[in-house]
Amino acid sequence: MLGGSLAGRWDRVTVSRWSYVLAVVAVAGVVWVPGPALYPFVALTSVGLYVPFSLQVTLGQDYLPSRIGTASGVTLGLTVSIGGLAGPALGSLADATSLGTALAPLVLMPVLSRLLFDTLREPGGARRRDTTPGAAPGHGDGATAVPTAPGHRSPKP
Repeated sequence: MLGGSLAGRWDRVTVSRWSYVLAVVAVAGVVWVPGPALYPFVALTSVGLYVPFSLQVTLGQDYLPSRIGTASGVTLGLTVSIGGLAGPALGSLADATSLGTALAPLVLMPVLSRLLFDTLREPGGARRRDTTPGAAPGHGDGATAVPTAPGHRSPKP
């Protein structure tokens, strides 16, 4: 829900980019901050990694508007599959070395995500909205029109 709220104010690509910046710092804190001081970093890691999750699914759907189901399936399927493959490998590395050594490479994953997101643009333009109290959606709120899939018609106002 936080990702959708933030994307309502800024576009999804921008929110995802900044979420990954937060995630780099947060994951580094989880790996290298000792004792109870690591708990805020755990909370920030969850925010930094989960905020862009739903935004990525909707971005995939907008990048492939005629294949919404495929876009969702690929986005979610790759995420779960890569996590499923990496888990045992990280566990084996932790068994052979230490937990810190196994988790240290994970700091680079949000860096990679941020770099990849730097190549993306919001499809159909940014979806910025006016946050003026009492502003009704679609009535002078500055929201741009969202393109629909080919063959679909937009509802009449």
